Amino acid sequence: MSDTRSLLRAAEIDAERISAVVRLVIFTTLAVALLVAGGPGESSGLAGILIVLYGIGALVGLLLAWRRVFHPVVPYLFVTFDVFLVVAQVLMLTRMMGMPSGSVFAVPAAALIFVILIHASMRFRPWLVIYGALLFAILIEIGSQIMPTGTTTAMHGMMPMMDGGMAGFLNLQVLPLILIALAALTLFVINRRTQNLLVESLRSAARTARLSRFFSPNLAARLANDDTEGALSGRRQPAAVLFVDIRGFTALGETMSPDELGAFLSDYRQRLTEPVFRHDGTVDKFIGDAIMAVFGSPLQREDDAARAVTCALDILAAASQWSAERRAAGQPPVAIGIGAHYGEVFAGAVGDQRLLEYTVIGDTVNVAERLERLSRDVGSDFVLSRALLQASGEAGQKATWRELPPQELKGHRQPVEALCLT
Repeated sequence: MSDTRSLLRAAEIDAERISAVVRLVIFTTLAVALLVAGGPGESSGLAGILIVLYGIGALVGLLLAWRRVFHPVVPYLFVTFDVFLVVAQVLMLTRMMGMPSGSVFAVPAAALIFVILIHASMRFRPWLVIYGALLFAILIEIGSQIMPTGTTTAMHGMMPMMDGGMAGFLNLQVLPLILIALAALTLFVINRRTQNLLVESLRSAARTARLSRFFSPNLAARLANDDTEGALSGRRQPAAVLFVDIRGFTALGETMSPDELGAFLSDYRQRLTEPVFRHDGTVDKFIGDAIMAVFGSPLQREDDAARAVTCALDILAAASQWSAERRAAGQPPVAIGIGAHYGEVFAGAVGDQRLLEYTVIGDTVNVAERLERLSRDVGSDFVLSRALLQASGEAGQKATWRELPPQELKGHRQPVEALCLT
């Protein structure tokens, strides 16, 4: 949830930056309107002051957004600022043109009212639009009552139409308010829908990011978009389990400083988990210098065993390349051992959406771990069970194997048939 809030806050800051740019455009529009419609005089000077104030507000908004300064109250403050100055400017233009009170929508610059409502809706706050519309309606009504106006000669011809009793009242007073209300309602619905889609998208991205710690990118995206709880619910199923461990890690770690050891483990995990994700496996856990990977959980495939064996061979190739690079850099080489088994496991997710941990347990896991330990005794980099080799099909035939005597493994009742890589 915190990830979603953080991403939503970033989106709102971006929206504030865009809104600040829109304010600069409005500022330019108002300045041009003043130059075209105005001239020397008290009204023109006051209008110029309002425009300058609006430009300053636009620059302040842009600066705050650029510095990523944000508080939930900020959008409301800027909308209040925008509405007040636009209404004041429109009323000033109405007075300068000699129009009667209430005829603010006859001024071309009144279209800026709808511009303000539109870019208020960019902030992913639906109620901000309603607030802006109500503020517009209140200020226009108050301004129309207190703003003294005259009537120019050019306006006399329009007076019968504007002062035509109830019809004139509806045209000048009610209709503009209805238009503002309809615009606000439409933008509110659109903004609410956009906000819901954004939040859901951010939550999906956050789920994908969390799942990506354990699953391949493709699998993580699929689990995030599907019914995650259903896919990750506890159940028994066949799966292939790999255990990867560094040989002589304790002695190797004693030669490194804490910083060097941390960098070494990070490099190790990155290099050896990349093949796991490339073959759509799951990194179940890290245990010190050991890595446990699973194929077939949470989603089963017919080629789980084949991908597990291919992945193990790719891990050995990656480790060999890493060792060569370390030798070239004057560092000690790295040797790893792998144990792998195929059988039934119990798989499931533990936790909630804030902290989701996925794991598999069972005899198959124990056998894979014991086979990794056995690899040290038989002098091989890779020991796997016959069950995994048979289930892997053609993938298992890409390497040469040496059959071992049936192995009595600790915690396992029956001897395990195993083979080692030659």
